[in-house]
Amino acid sequence: MRRAARTLTYIASLVVVVGATAVAPAWSQQPAPATKVSQLLKQALADFPGREVIMVTLDIQPGGGSAPHRHPGHHIFGYVLEGTYKIKLDQGAETILTKGQTFYEAPGQLHAVSANASQTEPAKVLAIIVAESGKPITVPEKQ
Repeated sequence: MRRAARTLTYIASLVVVVGATAVAPAWSQQPAPATKVSQLLKQALADFPGREVIMVTLDIQPGGGSAPHRHPGHHIFGYVLEGTYKIKLDQGAETILTKGQTFYEAPGQLHAVSANASQTEPAKVLAIIVAESGKPITVPEKQ
């Protein structure tokens, strides 16, 4: 009887281990949590026809970020409000910015990496965008 119980326990443990091994690759392939974008302001610039200023906050969950993209026709000024922000522009070095640090993206520049540098703490970035009116703010990079 004991032998049968040990055998059943062994088989049950084996099923759990094999099942977890089969599911683990799916867990590791899950997409990063989405970045929450909140628009704070959108204001046309009367002195600069065809231009507007848009202010947004980016709330980036731990391990989250966005795919490579560009901002056609827009100047982006960023300020890290909370946490750590990982950024890479064009072929430049990947940089980690902390609370109080800033960055700039030129119109059409490749934003190759835009991510929370932490796997455990959220990050928050303020972006001030001097935009060409009518153009999309973000365009995904073709892979």
